[in-house]
This record gives sequence, C-alpha cells and structure tokens, in this order.
Amino acid sequence: MADLGTALFERLRDAPKVAALVGTKIHWLKVPQGTTPPYIRLQVVSGDTIEDLDGDTAVHETRVQADCFAGSHAISQEIAQAITKITAEPATVAGVVFGRIKATGPRDLGEDVPGKSFIHRASMDLLVWYRLA
Repeated sequence: MADLGTALFERLRDAPKVAALVGTKIHWLKVPQGTTPPYIRLQVVSGDTIEDLDGDTAVHETRVQADCFAGSHAISQEIAQAITKITAEPATVAGVVFGRIKATGPRDLGEDVPGKSFIHRASMDLLVWYRLA
C-alpha cells in the first residue's frame, strides 16, 4: 500500500546527491543508536486533507521536518540543499504522486554529544502536497 513515509524515503534515498552525502541513513522519527553522521531524520509535524466546496479531495498537505545531521556546518547545509533540489520537482514514487514540495529553512541548530564533538543540524520544513496514485 502506498504511503507518504515510504515514498518520501525512497525519493530521497534514490537521489544521487543525497545518497552521496548520507547513503541510506534516512530515518523516520527514531534514529538507531550508534548511527554516525551524516544522516537525515524525518518526522511529520502536521497534516490534513485539502478540501474544496464539495468536501475532501484526494490531495493531502503534510508538513515534514527534515533534520540534516553532520560533523560540519557545511555538510549539514549541503544535505539540506540536496533535499530542497530533489523535492522541488513533481514526481511519482512508490504509488505517491508528489506536487512541488516547498522547503523552508534550513535553521542552524546543533547538539553537544557527551564525549564527542558538536553535531551540526540543519533543520528544515517540507510542505508536501501529494495524492495516492
């Protein structure tokens, strides 16, 4: 069955630039313990079905937060730019028809990891408009 999570994961994983930066380290919500940067963490922030005067349509609007973790600021920003570029064009992936995905950000964030160095995080929101094929 087609779903946004699978389709967005596959779309990012199959993008050459994203794959060159993070490989397949793209995770929904929970990142496995021991995962080393660089990687992407995705999570749904909000979502709804678009309505018109006749009621619900088949189009969904979902805001997905994409956090791009890396050992350097430059790489976290490069991952964010790669996501923005690949999602800007409409596409059909894994039974989901994507419209243009609008990216906002990235916001510069980061985290101190005890016993390790600072991990940079470029956090961005993706406004995803889609329908099931």
